[in-house]
Amino acid sequence: MLGERCQVTTSLDGKGRLGLPAKLRHKLKENGINALVLTCVDGGIKAFSRDYWREHVEQPYAAKSPFDRGAQAYFYSVLADAEDASVDGQGRVRIPPRLREQASLEGRCVVISLMDWIEIWDPEQWELVQARARDAYDAERSSAP
Repeated sequence: MLGERCQVTTSLDGKGRLGLPAKLRHKLKENGINALVLTCVDGGIKAFSRDYWREHVEQPYAAKSPFDRGAQAYFYSVLADAEDASVDGQGRVRIPPRLREQASLEGRCVVISLMDWIEIWDPEQWELVQARARDAYDAERSSAP
């Protein structure tokens, strides 16, 4: 979908809308993407194109039984939490109040584009997540032969 790299600190407006960075707006428009699927995982909001969501998030679990406890955890925590969000003509996405609350988004936020998806984080939470990730990566590299 995107293949665009960026990390930008921005703000939500009073209606909970997030203005996407220009390079992401252009990439979405270039790919004919006018809506995203949003879900909150690990304290941050992840945003995917509908095609990516279907292929990489839903499809791997399509054959799972609705009674499989492991699958249920995924269904309830990731899939049931998801919401579709339109990208308006000005490149803004309205983050639903429930997802804003789960991600502790109030005003300022960090928008990150990773490979084929976008993440939206509270700045303080993002600093913690990134620091833990760097520590884990450093530990993994130092233990490799």
